[in-house]
Amino acid sequence: MTDKIATRVAYGNALVEFAETYPELVVLDADLAGATKTQTFMDTYPERFFDMGISENNMMGVAAGLA
Repeated sequence: MTDKIATRVAYGNALVEFAETYPELVVLDADLAGATKTQTFMDTYPERFFDMGISENNMMGVAAGLA
């Protein structure tokens, strides 16, 4: 039987796993790394993690520019 984990924990872990395969993967965060568990990604790939602060509208513009 597999232990259940919170969806947000699985999300943080999956980001780290995907980053190993996809070196172009970056994470943009809106000052919620602890709550969304993107802290795991930040700890593993700090050069690919960007904290945009509490400014989701700006983060969307940055994401569009990076794309």
